[in-house]
Amino acid sequence: MKNHSCHPPGWLARYTKQSLWALLLISLSQPVLAKRLYDVELIVFKRNQNPASVEESWPTQANATSVSRAIPVTNNSALQNAGLTPLPPSQWQLTNAYNKLSNHAGFTPMVHVAWRQDDSGRAALPLLRVSAGKDYRDRFNPDGTPVTAQATPSSNTASDSEQAWDEQALETAPPRQPLYELDGTLRVYVQHYLFVEADMVLREPSERRALVEDVINMPLQTTDAQQGASSQTDNVQVAGLEKVEKQYHIERFLQPYAFTHKRRMRSGETHYLDNPMMGMIIQVRKVQGQ
Repeated sequence: MKNHSCHPPGWLARYTKQSLWALLLISLSQPVLAKRLYDVELIVFKRNQNPASVEESWPTQANATSVSRAIPVTNNSALQNAGLTPLPPSQWQLTNAYNKLSNHAGFTPMVHVAWRQDDSGRAALPLLRVSAGKDYRDRFNPDGTPVTAQATPSSNTASDSEQAWDEQALETAPPRQPLYELDGTLRVYVQHYLFVEADMVLREPSERRALVEDVINMPLQTTDAQQGASSQTDNVQVAGLEKVEKQYHIERFLQPYAFTHKRRMRSGETHYLDNPMMGMIIQVRKVQGQ
């Protein structure tokens, strides 16, 4: 019996080639899905109140090294190099909120900035640095302790070699890094939903009690009965005891107040995050007409 369904030679190769061309044309005709764009507007403010009146357990800032490597959010050139687009004040929408904070005696706005970014994930978008306010590096160390002044050695008290060594040590000492009143990081990204992560610290000069130990040598006072007992037991003699008296003095201290938040957001909504010392207003808006 003959097979009447035979195909001409090479039909399968021609059919496969035609199918691939058709799939390619269909894929090219489909519009390329562009990344969504968002406008992010940020306000950071502090509360004008006495830190001593605040009773709260403060967390620590996550990583000071990551802060120094982050992109300054107020540096337009740095933002553009990181793939973000700074927005001019004419496109800001939280100006009224900023003005209300400025006119209120209980608040001091410190940062107001806005930029445009895409909807990339957490690892793809840059970590931004938010810093403002006073620079305390000349008054305090990074751990909050006060900077102690070092007296310059004179020729009457130090030799030429000692003085030269001190001058060399000062020249080779690394420069002191800025110690801003407000400092930290911020990241806005998309991971199925919009997220904002803030890890900042507000530093305020304060006072604390510092321990000072005075060691005073006190002679050992013994009675006749104790002396007789010691002579019968062993031949150990105690010449004296050291009595330690704890004393305190008040010293200036740069107190850090950490501000750590992670919040899931919806585009177009205004979110308000705060603690007893500071707060943040952030709004993420979809760019229209994409």
